[in-house]
Amino acid sequence: MISDKTVYSLHRISGLVGGLFILIITITGSILVVDRQVDNLLNPNQTHIEPVGQRQLYGKLLAALHIQFPTAQIRSIQLSESHKDEAVRVDLTDKGERKWVDINPYTGAVTGARNADDTLVRRARELHENLLLEPVGGFIMGLAGICLLASVLTGTWYYRKSLLSVFKIGVRWNKSPRIVYADIHKWLGLVALLFMLMMSATGIFFHWEQIERKFGDRPKPDQAQVASITIERIPVDSSIAIAKASIADFQPELIDFPKPGDSTLIIRGNMPHSIRMLGKYNVSATVDARNGHYISGFDARDADLEYMAEHIFEELHFGRYGGWISQVIYILFALATAVVTVTGLLIWLIKR
Repeated sequence: MISDKTVYSLHRISGLVGGLFILIITITGSILVVDRQVDNLLNPNQTHIEPVGQRQLYGKLLAALHIQFPTAQIRSIQLSESHKDEAVRVDLTDKGERKWVDINPYTGAVTGARNADDTLVRRARELHENLLLEPVGGFIMGLAGICLLASVLTGTWYYRKSLLSVFKIGVRWNKSPRIVYADIHKWLGLVALLFMLMMSATGIFFHWEQIERKFGDRPKPDQAQVASITIERIPVDSSIAIAKASIADFQPELIDFPKPGDSTLIIRGNMPHSIRMLGKYNVSATVDARNGHYISGFDARDADLEYMAEHIFEELHFGRYGGWISQVIYILFALATAVVTVTGLLIWLIKR
């Protein structure tokens, strides 16, 4: 049997090793939970529009965009039809730079163009996943997830006999700073216990996937590549129409455009009965970008267990599945995790 003293040492070491990185994870994670709202708040003149008149056809919007960015390779377009006061966002690569271009779907006017990699939400995601130091930073953040998991498990075991008594004792504000910090540490640690376990486990899972992709077997490139398709030749609106006609109650929300050498347009969205825990987009239609012919459809409910598990873990990690209610809950728990980390560091400093 491992002694409680050894368990406490492991708890302290894992907390100290992962402390700074856990703080980064909680702060950036809070931003990512509400990334859309944060980006709209920071760029109201670009993302907010007045819904006046009829929405223009997407083909017309992209044709106007092509005039302004003639050499751009469009990656995707967010349709935003369910958010009528938000601009349509086009994600494109132009002269080696990734840009987000916002377009008013009612007037066709470009409301703003910015370097996507310089936006707060993109920086927060890169910092959250790899400390802006890919791939080494990804390994470090994976280690931070392991430290958080180890800290939670060892802390739970060490305080197992008095775990629930923290609610009875509360925070003794009239005591010394060390006792106050210890009470806050244990109280919030217990409150956020399941949340921290879930965040660390799912975070470790995603970083392990990154390692597998980095060092695993890479798919061989397709030798039978097709010529690149120019944007003005892609029948976007008829492709959306045939996707809706082929999949009952389909509500398109995003379109992925063909990569160089590819010829397929993937239209992603949901249906009224889609299960949010299976991903942001449950349904997709694959269309031939050359002629708009429907190729195939996909429904997450029919996917294999691996696909379902990956997307459930992703939803559990980012907490968007319950709308603003789950987002607020996740942010509060993330802040609680940050306070647990800080108070743990303060307790260590006082004891030195």
